[in-house]
Amino acid sequence: HPPTALLPMPLYPLSQPLRVAFTASRTANFAPGNLDQPIVFDQLHSNLGEMYDTHIGRFTCPMNGTYVFIFHILKLAINVPLYINLMRNEEVMVSAYANDGAPDHETASNHAILPLFQGDQVWLRLHRGAIYGSTWKYSTFSGFLLYQD
Repeated sequence: HPPTALLPMPLYPLSQPLRVAFTASRTANFAPGNLDQPIVFDQLHSNLGEMYDTHIGRFTCPMNGTYVFIFHILKLAINVPLYINLMRNEEVMVSAYANDGAPDHETASNHAILPLFQGDQVWLRLHRGAIYGSTWKYSTFSGFLLYQD
């Protein structure tokens, strides 16, 4: 038998995947004195997709998918414990804590892999304590799209 000829197959361009990623840092101390305050990270280092808003400190989900969020917060050197919440809308997803009973700088950090729907907002809440901010970028918040649904 002669070899079978391959039929021509149309090639369709793949749709460009959505690129979503951000890293922001806090450049000034934050000691609000009230519980449960949103943390605004004022310096952007990357903001692919432009979904992180430095005015309100929130990431807004552009499309359904699974996202990764990471945060590292340096505690201000005061004798008050630091409690940080990673929030999805108004719900606590994960938390971080730093306190050794002394007025020292310590780091609170955590991460989460979250399924999100378009329009969901992810942000960090200072439940209690105070944050050290500086141009050395000790306190940071990052997120990125792992995969689209």
